[in-house]
Amino acid sequence: MRPRVLRATRHIALPVAIMFAFAVAGLPGTTSAASDLAPPRIHVTPLPHPPSVPGNIADEPRAALSATDGILGAGQRAPGAPLRPSYFANAQVVSVYGYPGAKTMGELGVHPPEEIAAVTKGIAAEYDRLNGDRGVIAALHLIVDVAQARPQSDGSYLSSMSLDEIRTYVEIARSEQMLLFLDLQIGWGDPLTAVKRLSPFLREPFVHVALDPEFATRSRRAAPGIVIGSLDAETLNAVQDYLDGVVRRHDLPPKILVVHQFLVEMIKHPEQIDLLPAVEITIDMDGFGPPGPKIGGYERYAMATYAQRAAIKLFYHWDVPLMSPADVLALDKTPDYVIYQ
Repeated sequence: MRPRVLRATRHIALPVAIMFAFAVAGLPGTTSAASDLAPPRIHVTPLPHPPSVPGNIADEPRAALSATDGILGAGQRAPGAPLRPSYFANAQVVSVYGYPGAKTMGELGVHPPEEIAAVTKGIAAEYDRLNGDRGVIAALHLIVDVAQARPQSDGSYLSSMSLDEIRTYVEIARSEQMLLFLDLQIGWGDPLTAVKRLSPFLREPFVHVALDPEFATRSRRAAPGIVIGSLDAETLNAVQDYLDGVVRRHDLPPKILVVHQFLVEMIKHPEQIDLLPAVEITIDMDGFGPPGPKIGGYERYAMATYAQRAAIKLFYHWDVPLMSPADVLALDKTPDYVIYQ
């Protein structure tokens, strides 16, 4: 059964007038959304391949890891920077975001799995044509834990995608030489526990993590969608420490840890966030609205001192007008990561 979709829209021009929309995710093959909601198809041109790194577990994609897979020892962290280059070193990353079959949650849900790679590469090719010598890597941004309006049996306010469903998109990313971001909406769950559940995939160099503080509402004792949630530096550092261990144990490129933000209070005590060479904290300006306020939020959050990398999310149906690739590339600091919802 598909999870109930809980979507808190975020208008950055009027943050106090946040509207919430609820919809039931469509089953596979549904035609509940109008076909003209999809963006125009763009001719797919060749994109640069992700950096070649050893340690790919293509021959054992179903291997189950222990919950302590990323931990090198009690309180112990391997010294030095990772040997592998960052995916951002010579390339910008462009993705589509969403949940399979849930057209209200983002562009990824508009297209079936067999089409999504070509659609994403087409969007990325627009950036490749405009950004000069910098390469572009296409990516999928998959929501794997969906916030719910009511507590589940475990009290988490979450519906979690099965590992087999996630594996479908891992294999798409592998075969298409794309990156994959696994997005967690948190609810009343524990982010570190949620990330550890993904350990079978995190040994892959191309698989990364995103956290959405908007739906992390346990500290406010309210259901997701009733209030805007938050994550604190201690929680983010615990996730970083785990990812740091995964990177160092498996000799991977740095893991990208995306954290969505559109209000100051969504990240508590950001000055205490660790900056680790094996994990790239990437702050995504996640609010929708016209370019002026969106750029203001981008400068405030994605370019903050606690952000190692800058990201911006563009909303096909809520950004009026939608910033073009040329507009995005003209920003004073070019985003390392561009997400289309």
